[in-house]
Amino acid sequence: MKIDQRGTCVGLRKRREDVVIRYAVGMVSGGGPGTSVSRIVPFEGQPLVGDDVIRRHFDGMLAAFPDLAHELRSIHHTADAVIVEGRFSGTQAADWQDIPNQGKRMELPVAVLSQFDGELLVGATLYYDLAAAARQLV
Repeated sequence: MKIDQRGTCVGLRKRREDVVIRYAVGMVSGGGPGTSVSRIVPFEGQPLVGDDVIRRHFDGMLAAFPDLAHELRSIHHTADAVIVEGRFSGTQAADWQDIPNQGKRMELPVAVLSQFDGELLVGATLYYDLAAAARQLV
């Protein structure tokens, strides 16, 4: 077993990254193995909690931004978490979050904190700034 300078098993880090990336792709595409996101925190808004609420949020986002893409910027590890920094981008094609459609493009920094128990993903929280999205779209 190879251990990195932080005392973490390198194989475990890689397996956790694979899980997080697989779920991130599923989250953005609306398909895949499910979101695994247990909470969404749009700064300036109330946290979204619950599978149905979160699925509706992503379905609405995918409907409003049919070309929605997610770019992975960096991955950070702790003893029991993986933190992903990324960016959502897309062109608005329908009203979203009370923001009228004007066909504008947004690039929105996001962060996802994924909590693990060993190799098991137990929850994840997506953070983004709704006000930053609104400033780009209005």
